[in-house]
Amino acid sequence: MSLGQKIGRLRQERGLTLQEVSDGSGLTPSFLSRLERDKVNISVANLRKLAQFFSVQMTHFFEGEDNQQAGQVVSPAGRVRLSLDDAPVQVYALLPPNSDMEARLLEARPGGGQQGFSGRGSQMVHVLQGQLHYILGDEEYTLSAGDTLFYRDDMAHSWVNNGDGAATVLTVAALAGREDR
Repeated sequence: MSLGQKIGRLRQERGLTLQEVSDGSGLTPSFLSRLERDKVNISVANLRKLAQFFSVQMTHFFEGEDNQQAGQVVSPAGRVRLSLDDAPVQVYALLPPNSDMEARLLEARPGGGQQGFSGRGSQMVHVLQGQLHYILGDEEYTLSAGDTLFYRDDMAHSWVNNGDGAATVLTVAALAGREDR
C-alpha cells in the first residue's frame, strides 16, 4: 500500500473528511486529495503535521501491518528513510510504529540542519560523530561526538552541523500524551 493510500485509509477509518484533516493539519484539502491519490510527494515537515494530527508516529505511514511478535528488529536495510534522497539531512526511523518513543538516526552534511517546534514530550540528542550547534529558545550549545543534550520539546529549537565533516546523530523522543503507556 502506498503512502497516500495509507493516509487516506487512516482518514477514512477515523471517519474524517479532507476538510477536517485540512483544518487540523494546516494542509490544503486539494493537496491532501492529490496526496491520497499519489499525485504529489509530501515533505517531512508536512508528514509530521499529519502524524501529529492523527496521533501516530511518522513511521506508521511506512510500516506494514502490526507485527504480533514480542520484539521487533529493525535492521539497517529495513530502516525507513523519512527524508528526500537529496536532502542535506538524511533521517531514518529506528523503531517500529505505535511506540511511546520515537528514535531516529540523522546523518547531516556540513551546513545541514533542522528547526522545529513540536511539543511532543522530552527529547534526547546524542552526537555519535561530528559536531552540532544547537539552539533551544535563547540558549546555544556546541555538541561534539559523545555529547548528549536532553530537553523538553516544547520550545522552538534548531541545529546545524557546523563541522567540516558529516555528523551522525541519534535522537530519542518520549512522546507526550500517549494513551497506551
